[in-house]
Amino acid sequence: MSAPAPALAKLLARTPARLAIGRSGPRLPTAAYLRFLADHGRARDAVLAEVPAAVVKKLGLVELATAAASRAAYLREPRLGRTLAASARSRLARCRKRPEVQLVVVDGLSAAAVVAHAPTLLRALGRELGRRRRRLGTPLFVRNGRVRIQDEIGHALRPEVCCAIVGERPGLATTTSLSAYVIYRPTRSSAEPDRSLIANIHDGGIAPTAAARRIADLIDTCLEHHASGAALAARLAAGADASGA
Repeated sequence: MSAPAPALAKLLARTPARLAIGRSGPRLPTAAYLRFLADHGRARDAVLAEVPAAVVKKLGLVELATAAASRAAYLREPRLGRTLAASARSRLARCRKRPEVQLVVVDGLSAAAVVAHAPTLLRALGRELGRRRRRLGTPLFVRNGRVRIQDEIGHALRPEVCCAIVGERPGLATTTSLSAYVIYRPTRSSAEPDRSLIANIHDGGIAPTAAARRIADLIDTCLEHHASGAALAARLAAGADASGA
């Protein structure tokens, strides 16, 4: 395979996507095929793995279980990851009520992402929120959880804002991407458009320390405008229209 043209070389340097990998007859080149198999294997491992209890303890998080009693059940029935187990409800009863900001780490579909980047992100985010004098709730970890578990937690603890840091579904480019789902006053009736999202948090995307600043800024904006998600976007757009009038 000849050297790529300058424009293509520039594109290849900026993306991990599989572009211009060539071919061997009608098939992929052997090296490209082996890379694909390796990346696919890492993605499967990230989905099936669990966050070690020692990591949760080191982060100082209170662990909650969902209705998914095992990883297999969690993957087979997504709805189970959106509901807290009875033991989790009793633990929540002992947690700080009505905080200004509730932080929750959720393993989601990538334990590898939580292990790789949650420690740095949580430390940086804690510093940012501390400088802004935000009242934080009891920090939580949800095992075998989905994004909407923050609605259950919101119903129990009544935070002003809940930020769920979730391990995202692995791809072939990375298995360690986190996302932060921020929602104002979550309840069991909250829906997906009620959430604001900062995604692609990993070494090849938004660095965890930079993401912490963005998340803290987003939390400030949600508290200022008493909204998140689509409602927040609408209020910000209305404010921009009014200032430009």
